[in-house]
Amino acid sequence: MRNAALELIQSLPDQIHVYFFANQLLGWLVTDLNRSDEPVPSFTESRARALLRASDLLDDPTRHSFERLMEKDIAVRIALYDLLQESELVDSEEVAALAATSAVSDLHEPPEGVQWQSLATAAFAWKSGYPLYQLDPAAPPNAYSPAGQVLKRAATFIRHQVQRSATERDKMGKQLAYAAGTSSDRVPSLDDMAASDPEAPLPPHYRPPIPVNYPEVAQDTLQIDEEESVDWTGVTRGDPITITFDDLTPEEQSSGHRAPIQITADQAGQQVTPTRVVTPNATVAPASTFADSVRKKFARSRESMKITKLRIKVQEYPDGPGLYGLQVRVTCKGIKSHVAGTTTREGTFVCELPVPEHSGLTYDVDVTWPRDLDGEIERKSITLNADRTEFSLPFYRSLKPV
Repeated sequence: MRNAALELIQSLPDQIHVYFFANQLLGWLVTDLNRSDEPVPSFTESRARALLRASDLLDDPTRHSFERLMEKDIAVRIALYDLLQESELVDSEEVAALAATSAVSDLHEPPEGVQWQSLATAAFAWKSGYPLYQLDPAAPPNAYSPAGQVLKRAATFIRHQVQRSATERDKMGKQLAYAAGTSSDRVPSLDDMAASDPEAPLPPHYRPPIPVNYPEVAQDTLQIDEEESVDWTGVTRGDPITITFDDLTPEEQSSGHRAPIQITADQAGQQVTPTRVVTPNATVAPASTFADSVRKKFARSRESMKITKLRIKVQEYPDGPGLYGLQVRVTCKGIKSHVAGTTTREGTFVCELPVPEHSGLTYDVDVTWPRDLDGEIERKSITLNADRTEFSLPFYRSLKPV
Protein backbone atom coordinates (compact mmCIF):
# COMPACT_ATOMS: atom_id res chain seq x y z
CA MET A 1 0.00 0.00 0.00
CA ARG A 2 1.36 3.42 -0.96
CA ASN A 3 2.48 5.62 1.94
CA ALA A 4 2.25 9.20 0.69
CA ALA A 5 3.70 10.74 3.85
CA LEU A 6 6.73 8.43 3.72
CA GLU A 7 7.41 9.30 0.07
CA LEU A 8 7.02 13.01 0.80
CA ILE A 9 9.61 13.00 3.61
CA GLN A 10 11.98 10.79 1.61
CA SER A 11 11.87 13.29 -1.28
CA LEU A 12 13.51 16.05 0.82
CA PRO A 13 17.27 15.69 0.13
CA ASP A 14 18.79 17.28 3.26
CA GLN A 15 17.93 19.03 6.48
CA ILE A 16 17.92 22.46 4.84
CA HIS A 17 15.07 21.41 2.57
CA VAL A 18 13.24 19.75 5.50
CA TYR A 19 13.27 22.98 7.52
CA PHE A 20 12.36 25.00 4.43
CA PHE A 21 9.34 22.77 3.72
CA ALA A 22 8.17 22.94 7.37
CA ASN A 23 8.33 26.75 7.39
CA GLN A 24 6.60 26.98 4.02
CA LEU A 25 3.87 24.66 5.31
CA LEU A 26 3.37 26.83 8.42
CA GLY A 27 3.10 29.98 6.31
CA TRP A 28 0.54 28.36 4.01
CA LEU A 29 -1.58 27.15 6.93
CA VAL A 30 -1.56 30.50 8.73
CA THR A 31 -2.43 32.36 5.53
CA ASP A 32 -5.32 29.98 4.86
CA LEU A 33 -6.76 29.79 8.40
CA ASN A 34 -6.13 33.30 9.73
CA ARG A 35 -8.03 35.28 7.08
CA SER A 36 -10.90 37.52 8.13
CA ASP A 37 -12.72 40.61 6.91
CA GLU A 38 -11.79 42.34 10.16
CA PRO A 39 -8.27 42.89 11.58
CA VAL A 40 -7.14 39.80 13.51
CA PRO A 41 -4.00 39.14 15.58
CA SER A 42 -1.12 37.25 14.00
CA PHE A 43 -0.81 33.59 14.90
CA THR A 44 2.74 33.31 16.22
CA GLU A 45 4.73 30.73 18.18
CA SER A 46 4.28 32.66 21.43
CA ARG A 47 0.50 32.76 20.92
CA ALA A 48 0.37 28.99 20.34
CA ARG A 49 2.56 28.41 23.44
CA ALA A 50 0.26 30.60 25.54
CA LEU A 51 -2.79 28.71 24.27
CA LEU A 52 -1.38 25.31 25.26
CA ARG A 53 -0.25 26.61 28.65
CA ALA A 54 -3.55 28.40 29.42
CA SER A 55 -5.51 25.25 28.49
CA ASP A 56 -3.35 23.21 30.92
CA LEU A 57 -2.53 20.71 28.16
CA LEU A 58 1.27 20.95 27.97
CA ASP A 59 3.61 21.41 30.93
CA ASP A 60 7.01 23.11 30.81
CA PRO A 61 9.16 19.94 31.32
CA THR A 62 7.50 18.23 28.34
CA ARG A 63 7.88 21.34 26.20
CA HIS A 64 11.60 21.69 27.08
CA SER A 65 12.21 18.00 26.33
CA PHE A 66 10.49 18.40 22.98
CA GLU A 67 12.57 21.46 22.07
CA ARG A 68 15.82 19.63 22.90
CA LEU A 69 14.66 16.62 20.87
CA MET A 70 13.92 18.76 17.81
CA GLU A 71 17.60 19.75 17.66
CA LYS A 72 18.26 16.33 16.09
CA ASP A 73 17.74 15.95 12.34
CA ILE A 74 16.15 12.50 12.62
CA ALA A 75 13.60 13.71 15.19
CA VAL A 76 12.57 16.56 12.88
CA ARG A 77 11.85 14.17 10.00
CA ILE A 78 9.88 11.83 12.31
CA ALA A 79 7.84 14.69 13.80
CA LEU A 80 7.03 16.09 10.38
CA TYR A 81 6.02 12.61 9.16
CA ASP A 82 3.69 12.06 12.14
CA LEU A 83 2.15 15.52 11.75
CA LEU A 84 1.37 15.01 8.05
CA GLN A 85 -0.31 11.69 8.76
CA GLU A 86 -2.28 12.59 11.90
CA SER A 87 -3.57 15.90 10.49
CA GLU A 88 -4.29 14.34 7.04
CA LEU A 89 -2.33 17.15 5.37
CA VAL A 90 -0.63 14.55 3.19
CA ASP A 91 -3.92 14.08 1.30
CA SER A 92 -3.96 17.74 0.21
CA GLU A 93 -2.82 18.50 -3.33
CA GLU A 94 -1.51 21.91 -2.21
CA VAL A 95 0.77 20.29 0.36
CA ALA A 96 2.05 17.78 -2.22
CA ALA A 97 2.86 20.63 -4.62
CA LEU A 98 4.52 22.57 -1.78
CA ALA A 99 6.72 19.58 -0.96
CA ALA A 100 7.64 19.07 -4.61
CA THR A 101 8.76 22.68 -5.05
CA SER A 102 10.62 22.63 -1.72
CA ALA A 103 12.54 19.47 -2.70
CA VAL A 104 13.91 20.99 -5.92
CA SER A 105 14.54 24.50 -4.55
CA ASP A 106 18.15 25.74 -4.69
CA LEU A 107 18.97 26.53 -1.05
CA HIS A 108 22.35 27.38 0.44
CA GLU A 109 21.50 29.41 3.53
CA PRO A 110 21.44 27.76 6.98
CA PRO A 111 17.95 26.50 7.94
CA GLU A 112 15.69 28.42 10.28
CA GLY A 113 14.20 26.68 13.30
CA VAL A 114 10.69 25.25 12.97
CA GLN A 115 8.01 26.79 15.17
CA TRP A 116 6.54 23.44 16.15
CA GLN A 117 3.80 24.51 18.57
CA SER A 118 2.23 26.91 16.10
CA LEU A 119 2.73 24.40 13.26
CA ALA A 120 1.03 21.57 15.18
CA THR A 121 -1.87 23.80 16.26
CA ALA A 122 -2.39 25.13 12.73
CA ALA A 123 -2.20 21.61 11.21
CA PHE A 124 -4.94 20.18 13.45
CA ALA A 125 -7.00 23.36 13.05
CA TRP A 126 -6.82 22.78 9.28
CA LYS A 127 -8.06 19.21 9.79
CA SER A 128 -11.06 20.47 11.80
CA GLY A 129 -11.64 23.53 9.60
CA TYR A 130 -11.28 25.86 12.60
CA PRO A 131 -10.04 29.47 12.06
CA LEU A 132 -6.91 30.39 13.99
CA TYR A 133 -7.97 33.94 14.88
CA GLN A 134 -10.72 32.54 17.14
CA LEU A 135 -8.12 30.91 19.43
CA ASP A 136 -7.59 33.41 22.25
CA PRO A 137 -5.16 32.69 25.13
CA ALA A 138 -7.11 35.12 27.34
CA ALA A 139 -10.21 32.90 27.02
CA PRO A 140 -9.08 29.25 26.86
CA PRO A 141 -11.63 27.02 25.13
CA ASN A 142 -13.52 24.19 26.77
CA ALA A 143 -11.78 20.82 26.53
CA TYR A 144 -14.78 19.28 24.70
CA SER A 145 -15.32 22.17 22.29
CA PRO A 146 -13.94 22.09 18.70
CA ALA A 147 -11.19 24.55 19.66
CA GLY A 148 -10.35 22.49 22.75
CA GLN A 149 -10.06 19.33 20.65
CA VAL A 150 -7.64 21.11 18.28
CA LEU A 151 -5.35 22.10 21.16
CA LYS A 152 -5.65 18.63 22.72
CA ARG A 153 -4.50 16.95 19.49
CA ALA A 154 -1.55 19.35 19.20
CA ALA A 155 -0.46 18.66 22.79
CA THR A 156 -0.86 14.90 22.28
CA PHE A 157 1.34 15.10 19.17
CA ILE A 158 4.11 16.86 21.13
CA ARG A 159 3.94 14.40 24.04
CA HIS A 160 4.04 11.45 21.64
CA GLN A 161 7.33 12.66 20.18
CA VAL A 162 8.91 12.84 23.63
CA GLN A 163 7.56 9.45 24.74
CA ARG A 164 8.93 7.56 21.71
CA SER A 165 11.85 5.30 22.56
CA ALA A 166 15.31 5.77 21.08
CA THR A 167 15.19 2.38 19.36
CA GLU A 168 11.93 3.19 17.64
CA ARG A 169 13.28 6.62 16.68
CA ASP A 170 16.38 5.12 15.05
CA LYS A 171 14.29 2.58 13.15
CA MET A 172 11.95 5.24 11.79
CA GLY A 173 14.87 7.54 10.98
CA LYS A 174 16.34 4.93 8.61
CA GLN A 175 13.01 4.62 6.81
CA LEU A 176 12.52 8.38 6.50
CA ALA A 177 15.99 9.15 5.20
CA TYR A 178 16.39 10.72 1.77
CA ALA A 179 15.76 8.24 -1.07
CA ALA A 180 16.68 9.22 -4.62
CA GLY A 181 14.09 8.50 -7.28
CA THR A 182 10.99 9.44 -5.30
CA SER A 183 8.02 11.09 -6.96
CA SER A 184 9.06 14.59 -5.88
CA ASP A 185 12.66 14.00 -7.05
CA ARG A 186 11.42 13.39 -10.58
CA VAL A 187 9.62 16.73 -10.82
CA PRO A 188 11.17 18.61 -13.79
CA SER A 189 12.42 22.15 -13.36
CA LEU A 190 11.23 25.11 -15.42
CA ASP A 191 14.29 24.93 -17.68
CA ASP A 192 13.64 21.26 -18.43
CA MET A 193 10.01 21.95 -19.22
CA ALA A 194 10.92 24.75 -21.60
CA ALA A 195 13.50 22.57 -23.43
CA SER A 196 11.03 19.75 -24.09
CA ASP A 197 9.17 19.55 -27.38
CA PRO A 198 5.50 20.51 -27.34
CA GLU A 199 3.11 17.60 -27.46
CA ALA A 200 -0.12 17.60 -29.38
CA PRO A 201 -3.22 17.34 -27.19
CA LEU A 202 -5.07 14.03 -27.33
CA PRO A 203 -8.71 13.17 -26.74
CA PRO A 204 -10.66 13.52 -24.52
CA HIS A 205 -8.81 16.78 -23.75
CA TYR A 206 -8.92 17.92 -27.37
CA ARG A 207 -11.84 17.87 -29.78
CA PRO A 208 -11.00 18.04 -33.49
CA PRO A 209 -12.76 20.83 -35.41
CA ILE A 210 -15.31 18.69 -37.25
CA PRO A 211 -18.13 20.75 -38.80
CA VAL A 212 -21.54 19.90 -37.42
CA ASN A 213 -24.85 20.75 -39.05
CA TYR A 214 -27.85 21.38 -36.82
CA PRO A 215 -31.09 20.93 -38.83
CA GLU A 216 -33.19 22.53 -36.10
CA VAL A 217 -31.62 25.93 -36.81
CA ALA A 218 -31.54 25.66 -40.62
CA GLN A 219 -33.48 28.34 -42.46
CA ASP A 220 -34.71 26.18 -45.40
CA THR A 221 -35.96 23.22 -43.39
CA LEU A 222 -39.57 24.33 -43.04
CA GLN A 223 -41.62 26.79 -45.08
CA ILE A 224 -45.11 28.07 -44.29
CA ASP A 225 -47.43 29.53 -46.90
CA GLU A 226 -49.92 31.86 -45.27
CA GLU A 227 -52.31 31.77 -48.29
CA GLU A 228 -52.47 28.00 -48.40
CA SER A 229 -55.98 26.68 -47.61
CA VAL A 230 -56.46 23.69 -45.34
CA ASP A 231 -59.28 21.24 -45.97
CA TRP A 232 -60.60 20.09 -42.61
CA THR A 233 -62.53 16.81 -42.84
CA GLY A 234 -65.39 16.53 -40.33
CA VAL A 235 -65.74 13.49 -38.09
CA THR A 236 -69.20 11.82 -37.96
CA ARG A 237 -70.42 9.88 -34.94
CA GLY A 238 -72.34 6.66 -35.56
CA ASP A 239 -74.67 4.60 -33.37
CA PRO A 240 -73.12 3.13 -30.21
CA ILE A 241 -72.08 -0.53 -30.39
CA THR A 242 -74.23 -2.89 -28.31
CA ILE A 243 -73.99 -6.64 -27.81
CA THR A 244 -77.03 -8.69 -26.83
CA PHE A 245 -77.39 -12.33 -25.80
CA ASP A 246 -78.75 -13.20 -29.24
CA ASP A 247 -75.54 -11.92 -30.86
CA LEU A 248 -73.54 -14.66 -29.15
CA THR A 249 -72.83 -17.95 -30.90
CA PRO A 250 -74.25 -21.20 -29.44
CA GLU A 251 -70.78 -22.13 -28.18
CA GLU A 252 -70.45 -18.79 -26.39
CA GLN A 253 -73.95 -19.10 -24.98
CA SER A 254 -73.19 -22.54 -23.51
CA SER A 255 -69.67 -21.70 -22.24
CA GLY A 256 -70.80 -21.28 -18.66
CA HIS A 257 -72.02 -17.69 -18.57
CA ARG A 258 -74.64 -17.40 -15.87
CA ALA A 259 -77.61 -15.11 -15.66
CA PRO A 260 -77.14 -11.95 -13.58
CA ILE A 261 -77.73 -12.33 -9.84
CA GLN A 262 -81.01 -10.95 -8.62
CA ILE A 263 -81.93 -10.37 -4.97
CA THR A 264 -85.62 -10.23 -4.12
CA ALA A 265 -87.24 -8.37 -1.22
CA ASP A 266 -87.85 -11.65 0.64
CA GLN A 267 -84.18 -12.54 0.47
CA ALA A 268 -83.13 -9.06 1.70
CA GLY A 269 -85.25 -9.46 4.89
CA GLN A 270 -83.42 -12.62 6.07
CA GLN A 271 -80.88 -12.24 8.87
CA VAL A 272 -77.33 -13.18 8.04
CA THR A 273 -75.27 -14.86 10.77
CA PRO A 274 -72.21 -12.71 11.43
CA THR A 275 -68.81 -14.28 11.01
CA ARG A 276 -66.82 -14.54 14.22
CA VAL A 277 -63.38 -12.96 14.00
CA VAL A 278 -60.78 -14.34 16.38
CA THR A 279 -58.04 -11.86 17.29
CA PRO A 280 -54.73 -13.38 18.44
CA ASN A 281 -53.30 -12.44 21.81
CA ALA A 282 -51.21 -9.27 21.83
CA THR A 283 -47.48 -9.64 22.31
CA VAL A 284 -47.43 -6.82 24.88
CA ALA A 285 -49.68 -7.28 27.89
CA PRO A 286 -51.90 -4.30 28.80
CA ALA A 287 -51.44 -2.48 32.05
CA SER A 288 -54.48 -4.13 33.65
CA THR A 289 -53.20 -7.66 32.94
CA PHE A 290 -49.77 -6.78 34.31
CA ALA A 291 -51.28 -5.23 37.47
CA ASP A 292 -53.49 -8.28 38.05
CA SER A 293 -50.47 -10.57 37.75
CA VAL A 294 -48.55 -8.50 40.29
CA ARG A 295 -51.49 -8.54 42.72
CA LYS A 296 -51.89 -12.31 42.45
CA LYS A 297 -48.21 -12.96 43.09
CA PHE A 298 -47.86 -10.64 46.10
CA ALA A 299 -51.34 -11.29 47.57
CA ARG A 300 -49.85 -14.04 49.77
CA SER A 301 -48.21 -11.41 51.97
CA ARG A 302 -51.71 -10.33 53.08
CA GLU A 303 -50.87 -6.71 52.39
CA SER A 304 -53.31 -4.56 50.51
CA MET A 305 -52.04 -3.16 47.23
CA LYS A 306 -52.16 0.49 46.22
CA ILE A 307 -51.60 2.16 42.87
CA THR A 308 -48.78 4.64 42.26
CA LYS A 309 -47.59 6.33 39.07
CA LEU A 310 -44.16 5.91 37.49
CA ARG A 311 -43.09 8.74 35.16
CA ILE A 312 -40.17 7.82 32.91
CA LYS A 313 -38.29 10.74 31.29
CA VAL A 314 -35.97 10.14 28.31
CA GLN A 315 -33.86 13.20 27.43
CA GLU A 316 -30.72 13.96 25.43
CA TYR A 317 -29.07 15.44 28.54
CA PRO A 318 -30.28 16.70 31.97
CA ASP A 319 -32.91 19.45 31.54
CA GLY A 320 -32.60 19.00 27.80
CA PRO A 321 -35.10 18.18 25.05
CA GLY A 322 -37.02 14.94 25.26
CA LEU A 323 -36.64 12.07 22.79
CA TYR A 324 -39.85 11.09 20.97
CA GLY A 325 -40.94 7.57 20.02
CA LEU A 326 -38.48 5.51 22.12
CA GLN A 327 -39.72 2.11 23.30
CA VAL A 328 -40.10 1.72 27.08
CA ARG A 329 -40.70 -1.64 28.81
CA VAL A 330 -41.56 -2.10 32.52
CA THR A 331 -41.17 -5.55 34.09
CA CYS A 332 -41.17 -7.07 37.57
CA LYS A 333 -39.13 -10.05 38.72
CA GLY A 334 -41.21 -13.21 38.71
CA ILE A 335 -43.95 -11.75 36.47
CA LYS A 336 -44.10 -13.00 32.89
CA SER A 337 -46.20 -10.13 31.55
CA HIS A 338 -45.04 -6.52 31.24
CA VAL A 339 -46.12 -3.01 30.35
CA ALA A 340 -44.66 -1.35 27.23
CA GLY A 341 -45.17 1.78 25.20
CA THR A 342 -43.38 4.69 23.52
CA THR A 343 -42.38 8.13 24.78
CA THR A 344 -44.39 11.25 23.95
CA ARG A 345 -43.04 14.30 22.18
CA GLU A 346 -41.86 15.56 25.57
CA GLY A 347 -39.95 12.29 26.06
CA THR A 348 -42.17 10.95 28.87
CA PHE A 349 -43.93 7.63 29.49
CA VAL A 350 -46.37 7.32 32.42
CA CYS A 351 -47.80 4.07 33.77
CA GLU A 352 -49.71 3.03 36.93
CA LEU A 353 -48.19 0.19 38.94
CA PRO A 354 -49.40 -1.66 42.07
CA VAL A 355 -47.25 -1.61 45.22
CA PRO A 356 -47.77 -3.12 48.71
CA GLU A 357 -49.17 -0.71 51.27
CA HIS A 358 -46.46 -1.15 53.91
CA SER A 359 -43.45 -2.33 51.87
CA GLY A 360 -41.75 -1.48 48.59
CA LEU A 361 -41.69 -3.30 45.25
CA THR A 362 -38.87 -3.13 42.69
CA TYR A 363 -39.59 -2.71 38.97
CA ASP A 364 -37.14 -2.93 36.04
CA VAL A 365 -37.38 -0.31 33.25
CA ASP A 366 -35.80 -0.95 29.81
CA VAL A 367 -35.35 1.90 27.29
CA THR A 368 -34.38 0.98 23.72
CA TRP A 369 -32.29 3.71 22.08
CA PRO A 370 -32.75 4.23 18.30
CA ARG A 371 -30.30 2.87 15.75
CA ASP A 372 -28.58 6.23 15.17
CA LEU A 373 -27.76 6.21 18.91
CA ASP A 374 -26.16 2.70 18.84
CA GLY A 375 -29.49 0.86 19.36
CA GLU A 376 -28.61 -0.20 22.90
CA ILE A 377 -31.08 -1.26 25.61
CA GLU A 378 -30.50 0.57 28.89
CA ARG A 379 -32.01 -0.88 32.08
CA LYS A 380 -32.64 0.83 35.40
CA SER A 381 -34.34 -0.51 38.53
CA ILE A 382 -36.48 1.52 40.91
CA THR A 383 -38.22 0.57 44.15
CA LEU A 384 -41.73 2.02 44.50
CA ASN A 385 -43.74 2.34 47.71
CA ALA A 386 -47.14 3.62 48.73
CA ASP A 387 -45.82 6.72 50.53
CA ARG A 388 -45.81 8.72 47.29
CA THR A 389 -48.35 8.91 44.52
CA GLU A 390 -45.82 9.41 41.74
CA PHE A 391 -42.17 8.49 41.12
CA SER A 392 -39.85 9.82 38.41
CA LEU A 393 -37.05 7.85 36.68
CA PRO A 394 -34.80 9.78 34.21
CA PHE A 395 -32.78 8.39 31.27
CA TYR A 396 -30.08 10.55 29.63
CA ARG A 397 -28.15 9.89 26.44
CA SER A 398 -25.27 12.09 27.61
CA LEU A 399 -24.53 14.09 30.73
CA LYS A 400 -23.54 17.25 28.83
CA PRO A 401 -24.81 18.89 25.62
CA VAL A 402 -22.89 17.65 22.59
